[in-house]
Amino acid sequence: MKVVANLLWITPGHVGGSEEYSTRLLNAVIDRDVADLDLRIVGSAALLAAHPELGRVSFDIVGGPTHVRPYRVLAESTAVAQRSRGADVVHHFGGRVPAHHHGRDVVTIHDLQPLQMPENFSGVKRWYLKWALPRSARSARMITTPSEWVASTVAQTFDVPASDVRAVSSTYDSDTETDDKVVAGLPAGPLILYPAVTHPHKDHDTLIDGFVELRRTMEDASLVLTGGAGSADARVRSRVESVAGVHHLGRVPASALRALYQRADVVAFPSRYEGFGLPILEALRAQTPVVIADTPALREVAGDAARVVPSTAAADWAAALEAGFADTVGVAAAARVAHYAPPAAALRLIDAWRSVANADS
Repeated sequence: MKVVANLLWITPGHVGGSEEYSTRLLNAVIDRDVADLDLRIVGSAALLAAHPELGRVSFDIVGGPTHVRPYRVLAESTAVAQRSRGADVVHHFGGRVPAHHHGRDVVTIHDLQPLQMPENFSGVKRWYLKWALPRSARSARMITTPSEWVASTVAQTFDVPASDVRAVSSTYDSDTETDDKVVAGLPAGPLILYPAVTHPHKDHDTLIDGFVELRRTMEDASLVLTGGAGSADARVRSRVESVAGVHHLGRVPASALRALYQRADVVAFPSRYEGFGLPILEALRAQTPVVIADTPALREVAGDAARVVPSTAAADWAAALEAGFADTVGVAAAARVAHYAPPAAALRLIDAWRSVANADS
């Protein structure tokens, strides 16, 4: 089975969780070393430099300014199409099927945030995705999504058969290397971690409000924020400056983030919209208690292994965080970690490819 994975859309460090989703899944597939699978990846030189482990299989570099959207759109219909000749399946992980495409295409739609929360996007991007997403959904032989919730939403929104949409979950990084330097610089005492880009829907305000309330009775508690700068970054940083005990570290390397997961007493995730919720899985793998917002994809990932806060009230979050310090991570968490482990996630993706490759054969 010859599969081409189109990752040309990834500009490393600029596309958030969808980069982690795609690269981790493909690495899990490569690790399985399936005898009858011939996998080829198409992407930029910058992507290969950021994820050299993807070079363990054939990696075709497309040159030019692939970070510029018009150039990339053109390259996907030309360079990617040329490199896809003879493939049984072409998987477009970036949510869009190119205008000139293969015919046995799989497309990953990570979520429908551009349609459901359009205020988070520029006018041009809203217009483009409002056109591109439905066209791609109807052009693909199969749509994959990171969660069952996104799968059902996609099927309903674009009126495609549920059988054509399949949840192929993300997975955690199998690396265990940690860098404790960032942890060494943090104060002792109870520590809450929130790893998320500062976009509005990540709702840092709710967590900070709850933390302020918590500090009335737990003065030695700390809140650590990590993640890149989103459109709400200025507001979040302004709030951080006015609240004692909050540390905004920005984007940190994966090894440092793993150390933070292990150091944290609670990982909080107040986001109001997610297609998956990878930090929850990473926290459970580190055996750290989790407190989440009542968001469909977050509940799906966590199952019974997290404490759910059904409101945005500061008092409710403070109570949940305080209770979280006494939680233990047990059998429920282990089951979630096993379900989303790299080997299991890889098999789900390979099975999706086989379904498309064998269709009508």
